[in-house]
Amino acid sequence: MPLNKKYVLILGAGKTGLSAAIFLKKNNFKIFDTRKIKDLLPEIKKNDFILKNLVLEKEIDFKLVDYAICSPGFDLTHNLVKKLLKNKITIKSDIEVFIENNDSKIILVSGTNGKTTVSLLLEKFISQKGLTSKAIGNLGNPVLEYVNERKDYFVIEVSSFHLDISKSLKSELSLLLNISEDHLDRHKTFDNYVRIKNSIFKNCKISIGNKDDQNIEKGLSDYFESNPDIDTQNLKAVKKTLDNLGLHYSFKELEENKFKPMHRMEEFYKDELNRIYFNDSKATNCGATIAAINSLKGKTKIYLICGGQGKGADFSELAENIKKYCSAVVIFGEDKEKIEKKLDNFNKYLANSFEEAISTCLKISEPCSSILFSPACASFDMFKNFEERGERFKKIIIDERNFNSI
Repeated sequence: MPLNKKYVLILGAGKTGLSAAIFLKKNNFKIFDTRKIKDLLPEIKKNDFILKNLVLEKEIDFKLVDYAICSPGFDLTHNLVKKLLKNKITIKSDIEVFIENNDSKIILVSGTNGKTTVSLLLEKFISQKGLTSKAIGNLGNPVLEYVNERKDYFVIEVSSFHLDISKSLKSELSLLLNISEDHLDRHKTFDNYVRIKNSIFKNCKISIGNKDDQNIEKGLSDYFESNPDIDTQNLKAVKKTLDNLGLHYSFKELEENKFKPMHRMEEFYKDELNRIYFNDSKATNCGATIAAINSLKGKTKIYLICGGQGKGADFSELAENIKKYCSAVVIFGEDKEKIEKKLDNFNKYLANSFEEAISTCLKISEPCSSILFSPACASFDMFKNFEERGERFKKIIIDERNFNSI
């Protein structure tokens, strides 16, 4: 059926696309996805509301497209994106649309590592001052699911994928925690990644960054100091943010009420050999795994399990930290050979499966050591997400049948 009315074009028929469609249900919209219907998420394939609005690229009349909402995972090099830009059609992220349609005060949080922890801590400590707040964004469901809610503050975790799409995100305060190499499969160069991360400051009233991170812009409103202990550094960022909002806590108060999100340096088991197990499945880049290693160095022998999809990373710095602080490493997943090449003659083992990686680590590790599962990679070569990967790791270790079969 020919399209003859102005409409919003949604790029990507995933969870973000679905939330955008629901938001636009009283408007005209169409959805484009590069996948075949059979390859879409089950909840999408069964949704007639979505399916009847799917369009092919050849069916799109650019004169009728009002603007486009782009899902964070959509390929920005796709020919359709080029055509939209050529026709001077505005492309927005779902976070951009949320901010335009919600009058709550916005705090944006980004950084290669620590942004989920900091976002959740800010939600907690803002709420404890009697204000309403909610942490949303990259840490959970798509932001447009909350567009009709009103809070004193929405704390939005923003990924580089969102920042790459957004021209300018308006905020009361923007916080950038750190920048280290990540997602180079998408952003191509580290310099481009740095530029994208710093774009969080384009349209904010208050800008806060890591004082000691040379990749973060100078001349911001305020800075927090870095710390070798990532938990302490996160709390410093939280305190500086709260101070700038006029919500004052002592550092001791923050420390007494801190918490870690699931799958982030989660100490969950101690076996009969006094080996302690850490689930750090949320470590999806080298910087996060380096921080995990450094949190344990000098305290115990470290046996590391890592691997997965490297997202174009250069594993050199990770390899140096492994060689310096770990007793051995077991590597699995899609990019295991790339990591292995950086380790030279270090005590390393390659595994053909996730289960084999764990089995090998248990065989080589000594009593009273630390078993650190910190992948430094994305999970999508083997798992739906890092949560599923972390739960699988814990189940193999704790479940009596699995444990005995190793």
